[in-house]
Amino acid sequence: MLIFVGKTSNKTFDVYNYIHSRTYNIPLIHVIGDSHSTVFYNKKQFIAHFLGAATMHNLNKKVSLTKSNEKLFKILRKLNTKRDIVMLSFGEIDCRIHMSYQYEKQQKKITIPKLIDQTIFNYGCVLKEIRQMGITLYVYGMPGAREIKYLDKSLFYGTDSMRSDIYGEFNDRLKKFCENNGYPYINIYPKVSDKNGFLLKEYVADEIHLNGKIADFVRQEINKNGRN
Repeated sequence: MLIFVGKTSNKTFDVYNYIHSRTYNIPLIHVIGDSHSTVFYNKKQFIAHFLGAATMHNLNKKVSLTKSNEKLFKILRKLNTKRDIVMLSFGEIDCRIHMSYQYEKQQKKITIPKLIDQTIFNYGCVLKEIRQMGITLYVYGMPGAREIKYLDKSLFYGTDSMRSDIYGEFNDRLKKFCENNGYPYINIYPKVSDKNGFLLKEYVADEIHLNGKIADFVRQEINKNGRN
């Protein structure tokens, strides 16, 4: 059963963040993405925008069932681009389910690295479009995989070992893509993963999400770039 701990937005806290930002000219960090964006609900300086079950692979589609592209750019057009920061949080659903599913669906004719690269290429189209809007943009990296021995197996696809490899490979390739194209990358993977690529217990909120401890690390990483 998916617990979804602490995933309710406190609008009063959001108002506090807006007032504090405006008063002290401190940038808000708008985290936009799938359910992993909700880790940042009710955290100082962060405003989380949950777009639903959106995948990285389909984010570039102007028409989709989730309407994730439409929702994303509707939010972006309302931001204070001179002050605020955007951090996109997508890809965990792709790692947990879609990479191994598509690999088997394609009868293993397309390699996992190729599927990952196709997904990152699609993501890159969206990142480029956002950068052209003059928005300060960060890309949130992949967490570790979860071992499913005691979890709801319907939330996962593929073996633990396969998914662990996918998360690690996906994170490495996304990090390299961002570095090559000048997108600041928040690499949480080594922070929250053990030596086998699985999520450390101290960062676990529920069956698939990190807890709020990661927010301080992300804020520190962004502040290293002189944005605080």
